[in-house]
Amino acid sequence: MLNRLLRIIVIFLFAYGFSHASVIQVIPDSTSYYTNQLDRAIKQHKLYPNRSYGVLKKSHNYFSQQKDTSLVVKCLMNMAEIQLLKGKYSLSFDHSWEGLYLSKNAELNEETAKLHIRLGRLYDIFSMNDEVFYHFNEALGISKDIYFENEEDVDQLIASYMNLAVKERKLENYKIALKHLDSCLVNETVVENKQVEMPFIDAERGYIMLRLGVLNEAERLLHSASKNTDNKPVHYRTNISMYLGELKTATNELDSAAFYYNKGLRLIRAKNYRSDLMPDILRKLSQVYNKKQQYVRAYNYLEQSRKVADSMLQLRNITNGELFEIKDGYLKSLSQKNEQLAEQELLIAENELVQFRLKIILGLTVFLIVALSVVYRMRLKLKRTLLDKKETELQAKVKEEQSKAQIESKSKELTSYALQLIDKEKDIDELLQVLKEESPSSYKAMSYKYTKGSKDLWDSFNLRFTEVNSQFYEKLKDQHPDLSVTERKHCALIKLNFGTKEMARILNIEPHSVHISRSRIRKKIGLDRSAKLENYIANL
Repeated sequence: MLNRLLRIIVIFLFAYGFSHASVIQVIPDSTSYYTNQLDRAIKQHKLYPNRSYGVLKKSHNYFSQQKDTSLVVKCLMNMAEIQLLKGKYSLSFDHSWEGLYLSKNAELNEETAKLHIRLGRLYDIFSMNDEVFYHFNEALGISKDIYFENEEDVDQLIASYMNLAVKERKLENYKIALKHLDSCLVNETVVENKQVEMPFIDAERGYIMLRLGVLNEAERLLHSASKNTDNKPVHYRTNISMYLGELKTATNELDSAAFYYNKGLRLIRAKNYRSDLMPDILRKLSQVYNKKQQYVRAYNYLEQSRKVADSMLQLRNITNGELFEIKDGYLKSLSQKNEQLAEQELLIAENELVQFRLKIILGLTVFLIVALSVVYRMRLKLKRTLLDKKETELQAKVKEEQSKAQIESKSKELTSYALQLIDKEKDIDELLQVLKEESPSSYKAMSYKYTKGSKDLWDSFNLRFTEVNSQFYEKLKDQHPDLSVTERKHCALIKLNFGTKEMARILNIEPHSVHISRSRIRKKIGLDRSAKLENYIANL
């Protein structure tokens, strides 16, 4: 019965794994697939805005499910850009606000700065100056923080200063605008690497000079900007053409003015560069033909300007009425999306829980069988280990007691040996004294021989002492490395409880020298007067 149940479970798991693998094979690597689709849509959004928008929307939905906030925000930013180019400002606002909300929560500083700039530009279309400055200044503050952390990351800081400069120029605050343009040159490295769009700065400076009446400087800067942007896909070529038209109007070069205004119109119609400037260019072109006394053409251009302006104004008025509902709208939409995602996640979690429980049941069944056998074996092994441990401890205890007994026995033998040496030394001294009195000539040779024999006796004694106390010299040297060889000999004799005279006899020195040596040893060891040297050495 158990075998049958196990077979059914194994077949079920195999079938589930096979079906899951089949789904994976049908669906491509989703993340890389949608990432590639996203990059392609961004590149082609100007040529194929509708198709690109559809791809971005699908990518947005996928990355939202994957909770990849960075790529979700990237999708929203480009969706907002497409809607702006199509003149659908409400949707552009909607996408921008949603992106800003997500980027703030995810602390994506660079994206947050870009979205503040995007919203500032959108509000500028409707001349809502308070909102414009709020978003531009928010972008500037974030960009400064980014620059503070990494001085090479200057793109958003430059963009913030540029947008503030343009807004101040529109409000005729020319000194402030020039100050912001100077701030675009953040540091020398930026200028050397040409990270700032110099033609744009030249164009803005040139227009400000034009408005201030410095026409020679204005002409130099505007022609430089025009030369550096010819045949390049930059939107502000329309601005430069319009500024040159105004310059030529100011110098009464009306044919040149008409040429540059018409150049700006061609850029708008062919490239869709800055279509919002069309009413202004048409109106200014009407003024040029009015001065040339070509009134029919002047009237036609003025009528075109009015129609385009009315169309744009109507669109702006519609959008302007929706602006106050956009925040609430996108927040409600975001809330609904979050609820839907939460429901989907809950359903997925429940399915995963069921699968997990099946795996757990199978795993527990196998685990219990294995565990029972392992526990049984472990108990037997543990009993054997405990018995072996007790036996090892008993053997170690017996060996330790035997070792202590052997050390004590050898210490007694060593002490006895040393005492015999001392007695022998006394007898030899007495014989040498007699020899010195009765045969002085033989005394010197015997005295030298005796001294050498005493050294050999010490070496023999020291060898036996080291055998008995093998670690004594090592501990003494480690704890008190400044003790001399002679002082370590004294310590060895002190450990065997020899007195001053006995030590003097063994070492063949005067008792007074033993006292001096003991005093030096106490100082080097650092013993207090109340402490006994014998006790300290005995404990080593």
